[in-house]
Amino acid sequence: MQEELDQWTIPRGYSMRIAGAKVTGKKKVRWVCFRGGEARHHRAPVDASIIEQAKNEGRRKPTTDRLSKKCGCLFKFEVIETTKGSDLWVLHYPNEEHKVHNHGPSDQTSDPRARKLPSYMSAEVDQWLREGWQVSKIQEELKGRGFTNVLNTDLYNRKRLLKKDEGHMLG
Repeated sequence: MQEELDQWTIPRGYSMRIAGAKVTGKKKVRWVCFRGGEARHHRAPVDASIIEQAKNEGRRKPTTDRLSKKCGCLFKFEVIETTKGSDLWVLHYPNEEHKVHNHGPSDQTSDPRARKLPSYMSAEVDQWLREGWQVSKIQEELKGRGFTNVLNTDLYNRKRLLKKDEGHMLG
């Protein structure tokens, strides 16, 4: 259901996430805007020893100066299965205020789900990274195939993850 919803919402600049699900006979799933809720600006300053430990472990330092995408959007709805096992759903808004976003469409590069590649393309990118392709060359290839939302950061993170996984397999 997430994929079908993403296909409709993401190109329009709005993304939804599951906020809860219940199964008491009929299935019920609650969806909320990914910009719903409030930012967590209550993080304490990062201790220098934690930064040093992260550096020693090959991780980037914890960051506390990121801007949150959350803006308290109240948009949400529930889908409720019409009868048990039917796979037919009814849409329900809890209140009138939940029918409208309090923000305009988001830039697709700000939503990680909008930047996610389909599995066939992800496997190909993983292979290119294993073969040592430069991120700039991968970006050219992706853009040539119509994938324009992927950030260099996404590719570097993927490269790091692949190296980490290969290290675990060898060790």
